[in-house]
Amino acid sequence: MQRHSFLLTSAMLLAAMTFTARPSISQEATSAWQANPDLVEKLTKQRREFNYVESKVPTYTLPNPLVTRGGDLIRSPKEWNERRRGELLELFREQVYGRRPDTEYSLRFEQTAETTRAFDGAATGREIKAIFEIDDRTFSFPFVVFVPNNASGPTPAVIHINNRYFVPLATAVEKPDPFWPVETFIERGYATASFHTSHVDPDKKDGYPDGIRSFFADGKPPEDTAWRSLSAWGWAASRVLDHLQTIDSIDASRVAVSGHSRGGKTSLWAACEDERFAIAYSNNSGCGGAALSRRAYGETVERITTSFPHWFCKPFSDYAGRENDLPVDQHEVVALIAPRGVYVASADEDLWADPKGEYASLVAAAPVFGLLGKDAIETATMPPLGQQRIKGQTGYHIRAGGHGLGELDWDFFLDFADTLLK
Repeated sequence: MQRHSFLLTSAMLLAAMTFTARPSISQEATSAWQANPDLVEKLTKQRREFNYVESKVPTYTLPNPLVTRGGDLIRSPKEWNERRRGELLELFREQVYGRRPDTEYSLRFEQTAETTRAFDGAATGREIKAIFEIDDRTFSFPFVVFVPNNASGPTPAVIHINNRYFVPLATAVEKPDPFWPVETFIERGYATASFHTSHVDPDKKDGYPDGIRSFFADGKPPEDTAWRSLSAWGWAASRVLDHLQTIDSIDASRVAVSGHSRGGKTSLWAACEDERFAIAYSNNSGCGGAALSRRAYGETVERITTSFPHWFCKPFSDYAGRENDLPVDQHEVVALIAPRGVYVASADEDLWADPKGEYASLVAAAPVFGLLGKDAIETATMPPLGQQRIKGQTGYHIRAGGHGLGELDWDFFLDFADTLLK
């Protein structure tokens, strides 16, 4: 079988990553972000079964997103779209996220509440219920939508996958929430919508009977390669997009999907499965999200599939402790979103999510963006703490603080979104 290296990467990317080894600290610019040694020592002492030491990251070889399973190098956008992209999608469906059902269903939307003068008249907010029917069975989940009142034309929008809690319409208006800062979106000229993950598929090991997956399966237990919760939540984001497409004041071709932590994992996969999303924003998504599984830094495949078996299909757990055997890695999730936009964010104290692995994943996807005629971040060294890096279709920042999502993250993301959606 013929083998190919990453022929389309820049010389800098090849030298720094080689896709077989990690860059050493001495190779990186002094201004580039580095994990705080005191924090590394502290976390290592607290959780000795997990690695937080960069020098102990195992040597790994990343699969080349531009080489088919048969060993053929993809040389054109046509070959990518007709051969490799579909092949990669199938691999992730079979090995990581599971396969969505093809069961026919009907969908309708019901408005349950409305305010036309939110934020001193700047926005209209609506609470909506998505109602699904299969034969004589129904399932529903609520979501909330806000649109600017004074826009000169159809606006871009951000669909936020909220993995923490549901924010009802009245609460969104009366109590500002940095996790989903509605007024900020409106002020920046964006519509926005949000739903709670557990309303779609309960975020717990034993939640299957009460979720959308069981509804589609008519209560039958899921097969090993059937979709799991991450895919179900991403599917729900697409259904919210279905509704946004019916709103004249929203430009549905300029809609981003966003999420934090498990929601960030979801947003990436949602954009892989649904090419209508113009941007995917992944915040602190870590293992199974933006971070490379092969680095086994912080949270590992073994840990995540043991603690959250409902997130991924069964085959993913088979790679616990042998990540190098995975036929895919998370840079190929980013690649599947190309040539659309991808924004990844990390946090200085959130080493569990492996900031270096998140950034390296973005860089390793750059050759696919390049093949498709788009610019993307290729610089192997990370930006300094608190400094945003944007190039073409991709963007990144690492901020001070721990695992979370707040106004600073949103401001950085919307700065990036402005470059693509406005």
